[in-house]
Amino acid sequence: MSSRIGKRDPEGYYVVVARRGIEPFLEGIGDIRIETMGDKVVIRTRSRNTALRILEIAEKKGLSYT
Repeated sequence: MSSRIGKRDPEGYYVVVARRGIEPFLEGIGDIRIETMGDKVVIRTRSRNTALRILEIAEKKGLSYT
């Protein structure tokens, strides 16, 4: 799973793309930025561990795009 996170974006954030509906499951997770784009949610975080947790949640809930 860790290889699916990839490198950071130019601003230094790890980016996870998920389907809409994941937002309630992200409450209480560390410092994240959420952008909604149509039926996609783009989640940005500087923490690799947080990005991995978000990806794990998305996969368990069937809300991942990968």
